[in-house]
Amino acid sequence: MNVLQGKISHIKTCDEISQVSVDVGGIVFSSILIDADSMNLKTNDNVDILFKETEVLVATKLSCVSARNAFFGEVLEIQQGEILSEISFAFQKGIIKSIITTNSLQALDIKIGDEFLWFVKANEVTVRLKELS
Repeated sequence: MNVLQGKISHIKTCDEISQVSVDVGGIVFSSILIDADSMNLKTNDNVDILFKETEVLVATKLSCVSARNAFFGEVLEIQQGEILSEISFAFQKGIIKSIITTNSLQALDIKIGDEFLWFVKANEVTVRLKELS
């Protein structure tokens, strides 16, 4: 599971659906939540955002995508399996991991040190309220 710490910068709600913007060190992630009102989220709340490695998609730097959460990152590590492979990307002071098919890894010719676009659809980003300490 990828976990990033951030602060809610904006919440837009229509009916039961909310678009929550979370600032993670100056980079804004977008999350689509159902019934966010029940979570009592507010602007400036400290939150974690979570998304599975299988929800991190990878594309070449020249690709155009509709995902709001699209970022460039250097490939730090590749763990290649027979069917699935895990790619680790540098992101701020942390690491984002993606699991893609080994066929895709080979088709995109991904190598350590290369810069690739990685992205997560907003409906796959979960927001978790941080407990105050």
